[in-house]
Order: sequence, then structure tokens, then C-alpha cells
Amino acid sequence: MPRCQGNNTLLPLLRKLSESLGEQQAKNELRWLIDHARKDIGDGISTLQHTTSHSAGHKSARLWRDQPARSADEIQRDNDRLTSVQKAWLRQAIADRTERHKPLQYIIGEQQFGKTNIIVRPPVLIPRWETEEWTLRLAELINSHTDSVRDSHLQKGLGDPRPLNILEACTGSGCVALGLGSELTDGSARVLGVDVSDDALQLAMDNLVFNQMLLGNRTQFAKVDLQQPVHTLPEQLRFADEAKAGWDMIVSNPPYVTPSEYRDLEADVREWEDIRALVPLPPGTTDPQTVPSGDLDPSGMSFVVQLAKLARELGLAGRDRGEDAELRLDSLPRLVVEIGGAEQAQSARQIMHDHGLNSTEVWKDMAGTDRVVLGYFK
Repeated sequence: MPRCQGNNTLLPLLRKLSESLGEQQAKNELRWLIDHARKDIGDGISTLQHTTSHSAGHKSARLWRDQPARSADEIQRDNDRLTSVQKAWLRQAIADRTERHKPLQYIIGEQQFGKTNIIVRPPVLIPRWETEEWTLRLAELINSHTDSVRDSHLQKGLGDPRPLNILEACTGSGCVALGLGSELTDGSARVLGVDVSDDALQLAMDNLVFNQMLLGNRTQFAKVDLQQPVHTLPEQLRFADEAKAGWDMIVSNPPYVTPSEYRDLEADVREWEDIRALVPLPPGTTDPQTVPSGDLDPSGMSFVVQLAKLARELGLAGRDRGEDAELRLDSLPRLVVEIGGAEQAQSARQIMHDHGLNSTEVWKDMAGTDRVVLGYFK
């Protein structure tokens, strides 16, 4: 006989979520919210203080989407196990989700990204699965390259090759820099993430502290406005204890959403995430409504142009000389940028060619969308 559900507070919450998000997404999000409530709410453990197995968290983050929806009996058991404090938190969380359009990740306060667990808070851009996917793929490519170079050095009786210097532009939460810092072979790279936003830099630093034990490579963050004239940037782009740095690669998830696309985005993006991380705006502006329409970039590619100029200014579109020839950098991408679809992919490829990167490649994401353009100098 079915159990009595008259006192089940979760079923009304599920109905409310379903009206806003659709039944399947609502069931998935309720599962995630319940798991978070049981783990972190009302037991004296905050999101930033709990200790978890990051590898186990990484696995569960992959599996939860594919788990079957909870049955009525399972929802009843969840209801019976939750404390009154946890139920109150769930009611507020679902009100925030449905009435204020607050993104789920901001409600929970964290997002798995590779091995790392990234703290998220508004208005800093929430890490997306597409970005995680290409970051992990890039780490595999770099690891294969550096392992080969290291083996070659050993065979020649040379010392270990120097670490690669990787610049991450538009770091936001720091997820890409920290993803690379944790996934790349220990000691094979140094990563500097830069951003113009104070909110982003503070969050990236918090994430650096939170994930420090996972990092096998030096990872730092710095405030730099990359929309300055590129000739002024090299002296600003350096590690904290060095006068200057030579760079081997730039990676970035830059703003690339077009103004017309931005107007059609869902409220949980437009009302919560920093527009500067989404839409390439003229320097010093934060609201496209204040910018004359003729000054907005309809293609979304203006920041990619700036990154290509920076790559050329930093010497990434040039042949290796001296000891760097041993690193065989011509087989690694020198500029890696996330984009949104085939039209932007074609534009980004042309931009890279125009700025001296004479070979390009496009990676699709799991959904089959052109998502990343890689520029080489060969």
C-alpha cells in the first residue's frame, strides 16, 4: 500500500519547480538540492569548510544527470530524513529558483570542474560543462606533449624541460586556470589567470585557497585590463615574484555573446551573471543600453581580436629559438579561445590567421557545436 503523502513537503516543492522548469529538469534539480541540503545544511558545516573526496565528487557530478527520477516512495523517504531546518532551506531555495530566477549553482554555492570544486557566487560567471570539457581535453593534449618532450630530454641526457607558461585571459572564477593547474603533469606548467573584475579576482583567489591541495602546478591570479593597448600589456602580465614572463600559450573563455543573443538569454543568466563576462563591450562600460548601437560588436568577436593581437605582441606567432626549440612548441596551440558556433569559429580562424597564427583547428563540444578554436604557429 502506498505510504501516506499528506505530510510530504517535497511534493509541493517539486510541483512548483516543474511549473517553472519542466518536469524532468525539476526532478533533477530537486535531487541536487536535496543532496546539498542533507550534506551541508543544518549540521554546522558550511560549503567552504566541508572536506570531500574531490575525485568522488567529480564522479557523482557526471552521474547525477543520468540517474532515474526519484519515485514517490523515494521522495517520501527524503522527506522523512530531512530536518526542519533543511526543509526550510529547500523552500527558500526553490522560491529563489522559481521567483527570482536565481541559478542553481549560485543557490548551492559550488560547481564541480574537473578535479576541482569551484565556489560560485554572483555576479561571476558560472562554469559551464562546455568549458570544462575543452579544458580537460586541452590538459590531455598538453600532458601528451610534455611527457614526450620530457622523454626526449632524458634520452639526450638533458635536464627536465622548463615548465610551460600559460596565460588564462578572462579568468572569472578561476576554473580554467585551476583546472589546468590540477590536471597537468606536476611541475610541467605555470598558470596565470587575469581578469579586470574585482569580484572575479576575489572569487578566483578564494578558489585557489579552496583547491590548493589539488594543484601540482604553480597557479596565480592578477588584475589586468586586457582591453588596454596591447603594447602596454607585456610588462603587466607576469608572475608575482618576477620582473617579466615569457609566454607559451594563451587560453580563454572570453565574452563572445552577441548583443542580439544576449537579449534572448534566459532571466537566470541576464539577471545574475556579469554582462562583461558574456558580451564584449567597449572599455569602461557595463551596460549595452548606454552604448551607441554603432559601437557594439554585432559579431561578438572583438575580444577574440584583442587576444590575437596580444598573442602576436607576446611573440606567440613566431618560431622558437635557442633552448625553446627543444620544447617543440610548434606542435602546441599558442592561442585557445572558446566561441559559440560555426559562424564564430570561422571568424576566429580568420582572425588568428590575420595575426600570424598560420594553422588553426576547431573542436566541437559533446552537443556537436563548434566550441573552441586553437591557433598554432608552424
